[in-house]
Amino acid sequence: MTKKIFGLTLVALLACVLIVNIIQDARAKKEDIALQEQYYIDSPNDVEGMEEYNEGVTEGDIPPDFELMTLDGEKIRLSDFNGKKVILNFWATWCPPCRAEMPHMENFYKKNAEKLNVEIIAVNLTANEKGGNGPEKVKKFIEDYGLTFHVPLDEEGEVGDKYRIIPIPTSFLIGTNGVIQKKILGPMDEEMMEKLVKDLK
Repeated sequence: MTKKIFGLTLVALLACVLIVNIIQDARAKKEDIALQEQYYIDSPNDVEGMEEYNEGVTEGDIPPDFELMTLDGEKIRLSDFNGKKVILNFWATWCPPCRAEMPHMENFYKKNAEKLNVEIIAVNLTANEKGGNGPEKVKKFIEDYGLTFHVPLDEEGEVGDKYRIIPIPTSFLIGTNGVIQKKILGPMDEEMMEKLVKDLK
């Protein structure tokens, strides 16, 4: 009789231990699920820490990609410059503020291209050049001002439209992550370019 009671007590004890273990396992799983859910709530919805951005032409946007040709037949694609700081400038040969800005831009580029990891892409709004024969005007302008940075030609006006360019010059300062960090309406001087580019990430 004592053995029977002892046996039943042992079975009951084992059953209690099993039930406690099952409850603890269930509670631990529930806590794990809760932690995982909180992790996904707290974590940004992106891959490898890269933030998600919208395409657009305002600060915090990824600028629309484009491909244009220079006078010497070089293809310029904006996305090829990811990883570099970029001054994306829109201009025309007839524009007095553009003409005033260009020597500053050239001096800045010669001094800082390598040091600050920066490229200048000065898109000529060729479709808006007055009196026709835009490429010839751009060629003479580049020679007269001794420009050494990239000068692609927007001959169809598509890129200017895409970037909603109205006043010129207009410049977009793009960080190494390919995101617009500043939009500048009007001309910049060398000192201003240096400060703005140093602030780019």
